[in-house]
Amino acid sequence: MNYTIIALNALKDNYIWLIHDGQNAVAVDPTESHVVEQYLQQHNLSLKVILLTHNHPDHTGGVKALCERYAPTCIDNFVQQLADGQMLNLADLDLSVKVLLTPGHTLEHVCYLVDDKHLFCGDTLFGMGCGRVFTNDFVAMYSSLNKIKVLPESTLCYPAHEYTANNLRFITSVDTNHLYYQDYAKYLLMKLSSTQNSLPTVLADELHYNLFLRCNDPKVWAMVGTKCGELISDEENCFVALRQLRNTF
Repeated sequence: MNYTIIALNALKDNYIWLIHDGQNAVAVDPTESHVVEQYLQQHNLSLKVILLTHNHPDHTGGVKALCERYAPTCIDNFVQQLADGQMLNLADLDLSVKVLLTPGHTLEHVCYLVDDKHLFCGDTLFGMGCGRVFTNDFVAMYSSLNKIKVLPESTLCYPAHEYTANNLRFITSVDTNHLYYQDYAKYLLMKLSSTQNSLPTVLADELHYNLFLRCNDPKVWAMVGTKCGELISDEENCFVALRQLRNTF
């Protein structure tokens, strides 16, 4: 399938990701129905599938109205039981969609890997950050991030929020070697200046710069320990301390 992936702005900083082939469309986390409907009408598209990463209202707010109007197949992990690695058959769309169970932000959070190269990661991974751990299960969240880390470095990641610039500010408050981030900061500024959109982000960049994906590095343990005034001696403790620092940034 030849398709296009479009970011639709919603609420303050949400993105609704729309995948379409010129006729049929998939909406990921459609928080506002009118945003999706307007694009569908303007481009004469039919909504066939809704993919939901988790059940927070800023991801599901438009589902009811879209289902009433278009009767799409709605796929989620809090009404139906999805399996890790499950391949989804999307009616009328020639797409390979793999389910990744990624609990931590919420218990039922999932990510969707399309054609082994496009990862719709909801609120698990953000540009230069990760989601809050509302379950308080930091081990699960860290395991979910590690599941993403082993994907091909060329994977394009499509988070549900525009948080990248603020996340980078946080990271450089912990890692004061700002020269390390100089090239990425210039690239980010260029993207935001030209399109007001930092996403998708390339997994290779996240592995290189995102501290939440570098918690296995003792050098990061030292940075985080210095920032929070604690001795960090393993990667899971590093992740917990780093996420708690981000909560209060």
